[in-house]
Order: sequence, then structure tokens, then C-alpha cells
Amino acid sequence: MVIALAASWPATLPGQGFSGKLGTKTTIVLDRKLPAAVALRGNSFSVKATASRPADTCQKLAADKLQSTVETALIRYNSQLQLEPGKPDNVISVRVLNCNAIAKPQYSTSFTGKTRGQQQQTGVKVNGGLTASYQARTRAGATVDAESIDVKYEHEFNNVVAAVSATKKIISKIPVPGRKRQQEAESEDPQTFEDVVEILVNRMTERVAARLVNTNERVEAYLARGSAFDENNRYAEAGQWTKYVEAFETMQPLPNAEDDSYRLYNIGVGDEALGYKAETPAAAKKYFEQAVIQYRKAGEANPHEKYFIEPVNRIEIALEHYRKLAPAAAPKTPAAPKAPAASKAPAAPDKATGK
Repeated sequence: MVIALAASWPATLPGQGFSGKLGTKTTIVLDRKLPAAVALRGNSFSVKATASRPADTCQKLAADKLQSTVETALIRYNSQLQLEPGKPDNVISVRVLNCNAIAKPQYSTSFTGKTRGQQQQTGVKVNGGLTASYQARTRAGATVDAESIDVKYEHEFNNVVAAVSATKKIISKIPVPGRKRQQEAESEDPQTFEDVVEILVNRMTERVAARLVNTNERVEAYLARGSAFDENNRYAEAGQWTKYVEAFETMQPLPNAEDDSYRLYNIGVGDEALGYKAETPAAAKKYFEQAVIQYRKAGEANPHEKYFIEPVNRIEIALEHYRKLAPAAAPKTPAAPKAPAASKAPAAPDKATGK
């Protein structure tokens, strides 16, 4: 897997975080490849997304979006596939079973200045969940793949600017394979119910696409920087990810939990990079399991760091994928050879006949 350094480090900083002097960040590019879990029959396909309760606004919106996003993702990742609603070789159905999405502004009362006594928006709390049954069948009706998919999203942004920036990054269009994902975002309106649904739909789409086609995406990830980290970050520059992880794991945890969250995050980046380089599904699964633990610990220690959000989603998708691949790829244990049948002792002669 190709893992390259995309920016150099400025001078050492006293604190820990992602931005250096003049707002510069250290970025690495991970070549994120996930092999398809199943093989489609033929090159044509159709997609049908429906809502189990069409009157449910959330379900209906999610189903409408899934129809087009799944179609687009499959073609982008595999140019040999063709959308053929009439007589497709593969029929892909996604049925939305549950959908909920909330974008709730957070307010506080101002106690100073001209706005004293007034309510001011201080952030946005968003959460949602999307559950769907997914199935891929041949034209003749034989099942190629089927499973229930459940995705969630939850975060509380402590200011409107962070909410806007993170939202635009997360709900950006699914990238063309090989194209780097844009990390920085321009401002836009705060999150809405529709924005949360789109986040959930994109996560669902990634899960479905990873089952059916080989996905290949160049993903930008930040390295946390600071006076305690920059010396070890040189291992990432050299692609020495095992040393990189060991350096941060053996480092004395920082006394401040928020500062130490960046150390945990860097361990997660290293484990994720090792997962993409792993030679077997079982080895990849092991590294991804370790990475998601570190990413979650970082988020718990510093819940308002917006750059901890997307890595958790990215790694959970990869982990879920390899959890299903690893058992299938594991070699079967050969059956133990049967012990030779015991020889029967000759029967004792009959006393009456002598035979």
C-alpha cells in the first residue's frame, strides 16, 4: 500500500494538536483499498432502494438518496459495470427499515455586553441512525450476498464554525477512486435534518459498495503534532509504521487528558496504516480492531476535537468489512486421520464341535 507524507513539519510547538505555526498541518495520504467481499455475475446491474414505511419522512428521504448514491459508487469504483434497469445481470435491493436524524442547535444565555440576557447559539448537537436490509441477487434470483446494515452518527460540536466545517467534509461526495479527499472546507449553512440523513446515507453507501466491488480511495489523514510528538512523527515520514506505533505506545502518557488524546489518535493512525499494508484479511482485521480502540479512546478524552470524527467512521467500515472477510479466508483445519480399525480377535473354538 502506498503511504506518503504530504507536508513537512514546521517548528516544534509547546502544545499538542493538528495545526502548527501559521495554521499549517501535517498530512499523510493513505491508500485505502478494500477487496470486494463477493463476486458479481456479469457487468450490468440495477439498484432499487425502498422505505419500509414510505410515509416516514426520514425513511423516504434516505431511500431516495440511496438509490442514486449506490448506483454512482458502484460505477465509479468499477468502470466495467453498467447500469441496466431493464434486464440486469445483478439486482441490488436496499430496504430502509429504520431512520432517525436530529440536528439540534445548542444555546446559552449571554451575561455581558449588548446581548446580555439573550440566547445565543453556541453549537450543534447531531445524532442519527440508519438501518437497512441489503441483498444482491442474480437475474435468475440466486442470492449473491445479503446482510443487515446499521450505521450511526453522533457528535456535539461546541461552536457553529466547527459544525459547518466538519459537516461539509463528512458529507462530501463519494470521491473518484485515486482522487484525494478534500480535507479543508469552506463555510456553509449549519447542519440540518437533511444534512444528517446525507451523512448516514453516504456511510451506508460505502458499506454496500465495499461488499460488491473493489474500493480504492486515497484518504488524507492528519498527524497530531507538538513538542512531545514531532520527534516520533519522523517514523511516519519514513513509512516505518511499526516503530511509529511503538514510539507512541511506550511514551509516558501526557498528564492532561485532552493533550494525551492526540497521542492515542496517532497510535490509531499507525495501526490503521498497518492494516492497509497487511497481507492477509486476518492481519488487517487485527490492526483495524486496535486502531478503532485508540480512535475511540481519543474521542472520549477530547470529545470536541472535530478531526477525531471521520477516522472512527473510516476505520469502522474497514473493520466491519474485514470481520466478514477474515473467516472466509481462513484456511480450513484438515481433519485428523482416522485411526485404523482394531483387528478383531479370532473367535474361541466351540467346545462341542471344536470349530
